[in-house]
Amino acid sequence: MLRHLLEDPSLGLELLGGHRGVDTRGPVRWAHISEIPDPTPWLEGGEILLTTGLGVRDSTDAQRRLVEGLATRGCAGVGFGLGVVLDAVPDPMVAAADDTNLPLFTVPYELPFIAVTKRVSREVFQQHDSTLRAAVDLHRSVLSAVLGGAGINGVLESATRMMPEFGFVVFDYYGQVLARRSRSGVAAIDPQRMWKAIGGPHPPRDHFTTEIDGVIAEASVIRMGDEVEAVLVVAGTTHLHDHERLLLEQAVTGVSLELARGLSVRDSHRARVDELLEEVVENRISHRALKGQLTRLGFSAEDPYRVLCLQTSDAGVSLRALSSLVEDTLTAAQAVVGRHGDGVYCIVQPPAGEHAQQIAAGVGARGWGGVRTGRSRVKTEVDVLDAALREATTAARHAAAGGVTDVDGLGLGGLLAGLGGDEATQAFVAQVLGPVLEHDQRERSQLVDTLRAYLRHGCRPGPAAAELSVHRHTLAYRLERVSTLTGRDLRDGDAIVELGLALQLHTANKSPPQ
Repeated sequence: MLRHLLEDPSLGLELLGGHRGVDTRGPVRWAHISEIPDPTPWLEGGEILLTTGLGVRDSTDAQRRLVEGLATRGCAGVGFGLGVVLDAVPDPMVAAADDTNLPLFTVPYELPFIAVTKRVSREVFQQHDSTLRAAVDLHRSVLSAVLGGAGINGVLESATRMMPEFGFVVFDYYGQVLARRSRSGVAAIDPQRMWKAIGGPHPPRDHFTTEIDGVIAEASVIRMGDEVEAVLVVAGTTHLHDHERLLLEQAVTGVSLELARGLSVRDSHRARVDELLEEVVENRISHRALKGQLTRLGFSAEDPYRVLCLQTSDAGVSLRALSSLVEDTLTAAQAVVGRHGDGVYCIVQPPAGEHAQQIAAGVGARGWGGVRTGRSRVKTEVDVLDAALREATTAARHAAAGGVTDVDGLGLGGLLAGLGGDEATQAFVAQVLGPVLEHDQRERSQLVDTLRAYLRHGCRPGPAAAELSVHRHTLAYRLERVSTLTGRDLRDGDAIVELGLALQLHTANKSPPQ
């Protein structure tokens, strides 16, 4: 606008200083008249200040400070009225304007200040009207793209038509490029560098600006509920003006609508992991297919890994919320997060690290007191992922609320946790405990729990009966039924070892839940 004013012969304005700032000071938002030495407390930036120099006519220092203060405040220019107080603009003001790149122009005596303010007002209103019309046009174009099934690419194509000087990139939560469009080449920055520069899935604010190799990138976080779904980045060689920000909001709305059309990006990713975990647990996937799916999920199937399992007894904490916490905590690690049964599982690399402790800290910060975390042993082959899942689940079941337990710390139970899915071990459990398990299922009895309590207390009837809250005679009757069903004498040492091993393997065989 300022250049238009200066080039209008009907106004007779003459530019004396700050020539380089005519096109770089930003948009003109208003015109203001002041004769005090320092009007900056009453300015917001973007104004053209009109003055006759009355407040600074007797001090060259005040003249320079006036211009420097206006430049610092973000004013768009200074208009000096000639012939009212001074016949010429003081040299210190011209020099300060050149130093600060603040445009300084003269207003002839014949032109009243009100003529300048009216012209500025008319231009501002016209710009606002043009901006609103452009926003409406873009809104219609974006809506048409969404309804027409053009996808996020269609939304960005509409945005670049309205903002050809800028490039657009949309990242999903995991840093993958969902779409990109540019008519000026400014979005040619390597996507991974851009993703890193904006802070990945955890930008400092929902709207913020950063710079990459001289390109200004402005990021807008797109959420579904409380979760980050995507980040829209607009890149250009200049900062966005107010009207361009309004247009950007239309693009953000369009991308949000497109994301909401289908499953959440994060939910979709988790669903793929959920299906993979189920196939692993049920032994329905080959080695080659498992490696391929892990690779497509961004996981290195050739490197060592651990499995973490999170379980919660807090009804107010959903597995979805728990999955989000794990993903948000482990953004710096290579992790695959999914759900199976009553747990959230995280396959994480590298295995050496404080990932479980970091998650536990995040759980504590949110006040989720009922979450337990278990950690498997380090694995080097994806073929034993099922064993790692069982180990992590067993460890989680033994963890204290809010705590982390390693399967290595569970003694015999931890040693056997990874063996539960082997066909030979399953056959052993069926041969030793099968009749007891079938009796419990058919009669809804508690023979397995009774045997477990009896062995846990060193075959002492008194403590075992107290734990089960039953009479000693009831305990003795149940143990006799176990002996009859299994054909094993509970006074024989070898039988006790055999039954204890079968119980441990049976517990491991239930992890993860089938």
